[in-house]
Amino acid sequence: MRVLTKTSYYYLLLSAVVFLLGGINFYWIMQQEIYDEVDDQLFTDKENILAFIRQNNRLPSVTSGISEAILVKEANPASPTLEKLADTLIYSSYDEEYVYFRRLTFTAYQDGRPYEYTILKSLTDFEDLFESTMLAMGVIFVLLLVGLVFINYYINKFIWRHFYDTLSKIKRYSLAKDPPLQLTPTSTREFQELNAVLEAMTHKMHRDYLNLKEFTENASHEIQTPLAIVNNKLELIMQSDALSQQQAQLLQELYAPINRLGRLNKTLILLTRIENQEFSEQEELPLHSLVKEQLEQLQEMIGMRELVVEPPLLEPVYRRMNRGLAEILISNLLVNAIRHNHTGGSISISLTPRQLCIKNTGEAYAGATTEQYFTRFTSGHQAPESLGIGLALVKKICEHYALVPSYTYSEGQHILCIYFPPTAG
Repeated sequence: MRVLTKTSYYYLLLSAVVFLLGGINFYWIMQQEIYDEVDDQLFTDKENILAFIRQNNRLPSVTSGISEAILVKEANPASPTLEKLADTLIYSSYDEEYVYFRRLTFTAYQDGRPYEYTILKSLTDFEDLFESTMLAMGVIFVLLLVGLVFINYYINKFIWRHFYDTLSKIKRYSLAKDPPLQLTPTSTREFQELNAVLEAMTHKMHRDYLNLKEFTENASHEIQTPLAIVNNKLELIMQSDALSQQQAQLLQELYAPINRLGRLNKTLILLTRIENQEFSEQEELPLHSLVKEQLEQLQEMIGMRELVVEPPLLEPVYRRMNRGLAEILISNLLVNAIRHNHTGGSISISLTPRQLCIKNTGEAYAGATTEQYFTRFTSGHQAPESLGIGLALVKKICEHYALVPSYTYSEGQHILCIYFPPTAG
């Protein structure tokens, strides 16, 4: 839930509770005021009746006209009603319904004889006034509530606009492509502090990125150059006729790790470049054609291991990718299937718009999961020449293009699949 929605929700909830309590309190106060007014009128009539009896020594035939009905009857001398207020319902033939009345009952004496007076006052007019007032107040409360909610929402939206602008810039920010963040100035202190922290952080990240990139490029160049020189010198020495068998064996043992170190350096640099998103060039590539090309290039390696490659099941599949990364992805998958296979084993390849699957025979790895299988520097015991980084490179390319790698072992076969996300349109 967005912060503006949440704020408006809590504000609406609090306002509703306040208005509800206010409405109940207003209802109670209005009711008390109505009863006080009606009771005052009833007691006024009572005082008028008593005053008339005292002055004229007889019962009045009419009232002051304030009340709607006055009933009089002889009272029981043994138990006279001194004074009693109560509510009652009386059927109105005009309205054809029962109507609320307020009733005052008391006893008056004339010539020593008790008479019970009952004064009735209709509450209809007051109830109508009360209902109209409550309805008007309710409408005012609702309009005020809706107005406050909308005003609160748009004021908050105006105040938070710089925050959402900052958030939008952060979402689009790319360390490899964009300069350090330059955020919109704001007069809100909290957002000023947030922008200052983010700008300082991205400046530091950008500076560290450039330093790391420069170090990687320099290290690559400085390492590759001496390695190439050492390789060339070793090859020249190995071609010499004056070498003994023991010396040739030692040079061969030295040549292998140096060559491995060179390949490892190139692969690590490639991983770093992918992480830094330096491969921005993309095109619509026919993956089925790339699989055929890579298979042809690896035929010599396949023949050396005496492997049987089943006829590939390749459907026409096009994906928008960098050509170099796509070739590395397919090549590493195929090389992995060749290296982690046994002599005379088999390889099967299938490609559909949904997935690319490569299966190869071989012994199972103890407890190997998809995550462990694609971990950097993990290699099978049957392939000592492997760098243990080829599938980590595959995983990094998959992450770059939102592909999903998967590994399972079933019925003596390693099954490695790459699942493609649905294409737009």
